[in-house]
Amino acid sequence: MRVELLCTGDELVTGLTTDTNSPYLEARLFELGLKVQRVVLVGDVREDITLALREAAARSDVVIVSGGLGPTADDFTAECAAAAAGVPLVEDAGTLQFLRERAVKRGRELTPNVARMALVPEGSEVVSNPVGAAPLFILRLGGCRLFFLPGVPREYRALVDGEVLPRVRAELEKRPGRTYRAFRLLRTVGIPESVLDARVAPLAAAHSRVVFGFRTHAPENQLKLMAEAPSQFEADAALAAAEAAARHELGRAVYGADADTYPVVLGRLLTEARATLALAESCTGGLIAAQLTGVSGASNFLLGGAVVYTEQMKMAWAGVPADLLERHGAVSRPVAVAMAEGIRAACKTTYGLSVTGFAGPTGGTPEDPVGTVYCALAAEGAPTRCERFSIPGDRDLVRLFAASNALELLRERLLTVSAP
Repeated sequence: MRVELLCTGDELVTGLTTDTNSPYLEARLFELGLKVQRVVLVGDVREDITLALREAAARSDVVIVSGGLGPTADDFTAECAAAAAGVPLVEDAGTLQFLRERAVKRGRELTPNVARMALVPEGSEVVSNPVGAAPLFILRLGGCRLFFLPGVPREYRALVDGEVLPRVRAELEKRPGRTYRAFRLLRTVGIPESVLDARVAPLAAAHSRVVFGFRTHAPENQLKLMAEAPSQFEADAALAAAEAAARHELGRAVYGADADTYPVVLGRLLTEARATLALAESCTGGLIAAQLTGVSGASNFLLGGAVVYTEQMKMAWAGVPADLLERHGAVSRPVAVAMAEGIRAACKTTYGLSVTGFAGPTGGTPEDPVGTVYCALAAEGAPTRCERFSIPGDRDLVRLFAASNALELLRERLLTVSAP
C-alpha cells in the first residue's frame, strides 16, 4: 500500500509553523508496517492544492490531507477537494446541526463562516470530530482514498487514532498475500547514533526478516525494528529474536521501548526502590525538575530542589561552603559534589543530584571551556560520584544534555543497586 501525506497552509511553507502532524502519523503508520512514501507541503493557493491532490491520488492508494478545514478565508481545502474530484460541495446536515448546537452551548449565533465547515465534496463519507468542530471527510479519487483532517494537532491526532488508522489497518488486512509485520522501538541514551549503527550492524545481517532503522531525538537515539513475515506468528518470533539480540548487545544503553519516556522509566525505578530525590540545578535552571514533574505521581520520589544559579544561592540553598567556591569556582568538581551532598542533606532524601556548568555562549575558562558540565550524585551510604562532561552545541543543547547526563548518573546507580 502506497501512502502519501499532504499538508496545506502558508504557515508551513514560510517557516512560521513546524509540521508536527506528519511525524506523528508517520510513526503510527510505521507501527502498522507502512512507510510513508512522500510528504508534500503546499501553501494556501487553490490551484496548487487542487493539483497536488490530483497528483498524489494518481500515485497512491491512500492520501492523508491536513489543514484548511476551518472557518477563515484561507481555509479552502474542501473546495479544492471538490474541484479535484469534479463534484460540487454539499451541506452535511449532521455537521451543520452539530455546529449549530455547539454555538448555542457557547452562547453564540452560528455565523456563515463557521457554517462553511459543514460543506464537503459530494459523495464524501463524513466523520464527526470528537474534540473540535471541523469534521473528517473521506473522498475517493479513482483508486485512491483521501482522508481530509483538520490541521490542529489535538484534533488531527484524535482523528488519526480513532478513525484513520483503524480504516487503514482494515484495508491492509483485506489484501491477499499480505505481509505481516511486528514493530519495536528501542530507546537508548549515552550512545551516539554512529556507534549505535556500528554495534547493531552485525545483528541486521543475522536477522534477515527484520529491518533495522535509526532515529535521533536528542538526547536519545532510537533503534527501530520491523519484522516482516508471511504470518503474524513468524513476524512476532523474528522481532523477539532481534530485540533480544539488540538488548544483549546494547545492555544498559537501552532504557526503554515503544512509548516509554526517560522520566517515566526513571520515576518507575525510583518508586520500585522506594528512593527519594532532591535536585540542585545551576546551568540547567530547573530543566531536570521540569522533566521529572511531568510524570504523574512524581511527588512520590521527587521531594524538592533548588535552582542555585548564583554563588550566593549555592551557599544559601545547597550548603556549598564559601571557601570552596572561592578556591575552585562555581563550575568545578568540588562544588558539584558539595551541591549534591548539600541538597540531599537539606531535603533528607536518598539521593541528591546536582549539575553546574558553562552553557554559553559566554563564560568558560581555558581549563573548562563553554560546554563543560559537572554532574554529581550523592547517595545514602555511598561515596559521591561526580563526572565531567564536554558537551558541544548551542546553549539549549548543552542544557539538554547536561540534564540527561545528570539523570543518567542516577539511572546507573539505581540499576546497580537493584541488580541481583
